[in-house]
Amino acid sequence: MSLLCVSRARTPGARVVSGIVSALIAASLLGSRAVSAQSTPWTVSTAAPKGFDRALAQRAALEHLTRLIALNTQNPPGNELLTARYFDSVFAAIPGVERHVLPVANGRANFVARLRATKPTKRPVLIMGHMDVVGVDSSKWITPPFTATRRNEDGVEYLYGRGAIDDKGMLATATAAMQQLALHRDELDRDVIFMATAAEEGGPEVGIDEMVSTHYALIRDAEFALNEGGRVRVADGMVKSVNIQTTEKVSYNVLAKATGTSGHASVPLSDNVLAALARAVSRVHSWKAPVILNETTRLYFARLARIEKDPVMKAAMLRVSAVGASSAQINAAALVLSREPLHNAVLRTGQSLTIMNGGIRNNVIPSEATATFNVRVLPNDDVTGIVAQFNRVGAEKQVTFVLDGAPRTSPPVSPVSTALYQAMEQAAVAMVPGTTVIPFMSTGATDGAALRAKGIPTYGILPMPLPMVDELRMHGDNERVPVQALGWAAEFLYRTLERVTAR
Repeated sequence: MSLLCVSRARTPGARVVSGIVSALIAASLLGSRAVSAQSTPWTVSTAAPKGFDRALAQRAALEHLTRLIALNTQNPPGNELLTARYFDSVFAAIPGVERHVLPVANGRANFVARLRATKPTKRPVLIMGHMDVVGVDSSKWITPPFTATRRNEDGVEYLYGRGAIDDKGMLATATAAMQQLALHRDELDRDVIFMATAAEEGGPEVGIDEMVSTHYALIRDAEFALNEGGRVRVADGMVKSVNIQTTEKVSYNVLAKATGTSGHASVPLSDNVLAALARAVSRVHSWKAPVILNETTRLYFARLARIEKDPVMKAAMLRVSAVGASSAQINAAALVLSREPLHNAVLRTGQSLTIMNGGIRNNVIPSEATATFNVRVLPNDDVTGIVAQFNRVGAEKQVTFVLDGAPRTSPPVSPVSTALYQAMEQAAVAMVPGTTVIPFMSTGATDGAALRAKGIPTYGILPMPLPMVDELRMHGDNERVPVQALGWAAEFLYRTLERVTAR
C-alpha cells in the first residue's frame, strides 16, 4: 500500500528534519560557506557548485546517518519499516515530493520518493540504496554497533556503527544531496527518484525483487540509476581513483556431496567420505577458471595502470588491456596480476569454499558429507560449464558437484556513454582534478543487477572516499566512516544529480 499523504505527526525526528530543511532554505540565500583549510582526502579545493552549501551538507549527512544507524535493521529480521518511516518524515518536509512507504510483511518495507521537476523534458534519474545491514557480534566491537559513535583516532574523526558504510552512508548522503537539489526544483529537466530497499543482504526476496515485480510502475520510467557498488579509493592521503560499477558478477552456490560406507571409527575405511570430500574440494579450491575480459574489465586495467606504482603490475595491466593482445599475452599478464586477490577476482570466475558439513560423532565414520562453494560468475561466463569443470577437477568418484538453483541470464553491462556515467565522471574530476575515473566490475552482488536486467542502465558508487583499511571493515567488526567523508559524498552526489538534471 502506498502512503501518499503528508505525515503530520511532530515527532522528534520530524522536528530535526524540519530544522534541516529550514537551514537549507536559509543557506540558499546566504551562499556557500568556506570549508576547513586543513588538507585531507576529504577537503575539496575547487569551488563548490552554485547554490550548494558544503557545511550544511556535512551536517545534514551526519545527522541522517546518526539516526539511521540507531534504527536496528539487522538482517535477519530486517525491520526496514523503521527506516522507511524515517525517510517518509524527511521527504514530507520537502515541497514537490511524492512518497510511498511500501510495507511487505513482518516489519519489512521498501520506500520510494519522487522529487518532481516543475517542467520535466527528460526521463527521471533514480538514486538508491538498501536499508538492511548485516548482523554483528557486539562483543567484538569497541562501540555499541547500533549507536552512532564519534571517535578521534590519529587526527581523523570517525563515525562508528553498523551500516556506516554499507549502505546507510549512501542513503544518508543521497538524502542530504536531494534536500539541497530540491531548492532548485524549477531548474531541473527531469524528476529525481529516491529508492530505499529491503533485504539486499539476503533472505526472502522482499526488496528489489518486490520492487520490480509489484511496484515497478513507480520506477519504470527511469532512464538510468545510481546505486552502491563502486568505490572512491584513498591512498597516500589522496583520492586516487573513483571506480564506477558498470556491471557485476553473478552469485551462485555449488554443492559438493560425498557418499560412502559408514562404520566404526576403530576400523579405518579407504572410501572415507570426509577424506574424499577434502581431496575434491582442495583441488577445486586451487583451480583457476580461464581469464575472460569484457569492455569494463579491459578499461578497468587500462585506467588502473595510470596510477599503479609497481612497475611489474603496471606493465601487466597495460598488456592485459592492450587492443589486439593475443590469448598467450593476456594469460601471461594475468599470471602476474593474479598475485593480487582482487585483480584475480576481476579476471575470472572465482569460487570460495564457505561451508563443510559431515559426521555425527567422533567414533563414527559418516556415510555422507557436503561442502558449499560460493561461485561468482563473470557476466559472460557459463555457470554450467564451471560446474562441469568442478566435477572434472575434483576427480573423486564419491563426490559430485551440483548447481544449487537454475542458471540465470546475466544482465547487460551499463555503457560508459550515458549522461549519468559522464556526469559522475565530470563530478569526480571537478572535485579532484588529478583523480582517475575507472569503470568497475563488482565482484559482489548488488540490487543494480535487477535493474540492469529490466533495461535500466545502473551505475554503482560508494560515494564516501575510504582508505582500504576502512573499506575492508564493510560487513566486519567496527565498521566506520571518516566524518568528513560524508560531506564529500553528499557533494559528489549533488554534483552528479545537478549535472544530469540541469536544463
